[in-house]
Amino acid sequence: MSRDDGYGFAAGLPVEPIAPGSTVLVAGPALSRAEDLALSMAVDGNAAGEASLFISTNMTCKTLLGTCERTHPDFDGERAAVIDCSGQDLGQAQFEAQVRSVSTQSDLTGIGMKASALYESLYTSATEGRVRSSLVSLSSLSMYVDLRSLYQFAQTLSGRIDSADGLGVFAIDPTTHDTQTVNTLSQVADGRVDVREADGEGDGELRVRGLRDQPDGWQPFVVGAAD
Repeated sequence: MSRDDGYGFAAGLPVEPIAPGSTVLVAGPALSRAEDLALSMAVDGNAAGEASLFISTNMTCKTLLGTCERTHPDFDGERAAVIDCSGQDLGQAQFEAQVRSVSTQSDLTGIGMKASALYESLYTSATEGRVRSSLVSLSSLSMYVDLRSLYQFAQTLSGRIDSADGLGVFAIDPTTHDTQTVNTLSQVADGRVDVREADGEGDGELRVRGLRDQPDGWQPFVVGAAD
């Protein structure tokens, strides 16, 4: 594996490797597995030595890391970092992952500074400097800041990911925004993964748009499936 190789995913996700430097928008309603999918896409390289940076705006770091461990039993927290924006007191909790807290989701400057510092730390220790970043979610942040500020923040984060040949996965619930807002935020991403519930087996269905060499149409997926 080299830095030029695409970022691959577990067998249960029908997504072909995504080029380094790319950011994708994972879009789905609250009852879908969109956020779990966004987290999983950022963890799938963990066992191979890649690092994962999470910006968690709507769940505590304990909940987020627990989800990663549940879907990926071989998850190594020492190759992960979390920015906890939930506002809850972490107390004396100890984690293998690097954890930083931000008192309010409106502090985009503070989130951005911590993200830069943690990314640099993960980059130096990850295999070939490969770091996957997951922001869960843009919709949660939008309740605290205006669209212009959110767009600039997401664009800056995406730009850093591009310059470092990383992978960005940003979650959004399109049902909570008007079309113009979703279209505006979509501009920071190179492609989009739509998620919907499904009656059949699996955790739902996904459809990839805007990225080359991807399956056509809706495909069933399973979060955390083994390779």
